[in-house]
Amino acid sequence: MKDDGAMGFIRARGEEQKKIRIQQIVDAAAMLYEEVGYDKVTFSQIGRKLSFSRLNLYNYYHCKEDIFLTLLLQDRWKMVEDAKETFSGAVTDRDEFCLAWASLLLRHQRMLSLFSITNTVILRDASSEMHRRFRMEMSQASDELIALAQKMFPQFTPEQAYNFVECESSYALTLYPASLEYKTSQHIDFFPDVGRGTRDFVSLYVPFLKILLKGLEK
Repeated sequence: MKDDGAMGFIRARGEEQKKIRIQQIVDAAAMLYEEVGYDKVTFSQIGRKLSFSRLNLYNYYHCKEDIFLTLLLQDRWKMVEDAKETFSGAVTDRDEFCLAWASLLLRHQRMLSLFSITNTVILRDASSEMHRRFRMEMSQASDELIALAQKMFPQFTPEQAYNFVECESSYALTLYPASLEYKTSQHIDFFPDVGRGTRDFVSLYVPFLKILLKGLEK
């Protein structure tokens, strides 16, 4: 097929080629995110990264928000699979578990970072279709984590397992943007001599997780 405006662009034919093209777009957005951060990434920049014109890119996505929601969904599913591989049975040592769960989250820092701005930034300009898909897949991913929580803590009721996933996720997403890891990755100044200073994610998150588990057992 003849190139219609961007060097190297050939419109995908068939579902398999379309999936490959979509993944190329998502990967380009991920690279730009690491280079300049979410705010500075534009729809046109993503196209240029792949030698696509805006018109070419519109064949697959209509806004950068939809691309980043796709990226976030992929990251969330990777985290779910990582969790299922890391925690295969009932927890016997709570302290060890809390450290391991915090380490799990730190292996998926881009997920935490994008998650923290999803409702306040990304979803405002996302398409309704992508927003709906995002909510549906997020619910499915959460269901898998809830099922995992019941395997890790057999004594949990379904409600307790649900509350564990909801509470630990909510706190992690609140805490991560204030952590040393996030500020370092985003080149944000932090001042150790002011207040309690900026601390690493694990030292802040693990005590909360211990309190959460203790509270759920009451």
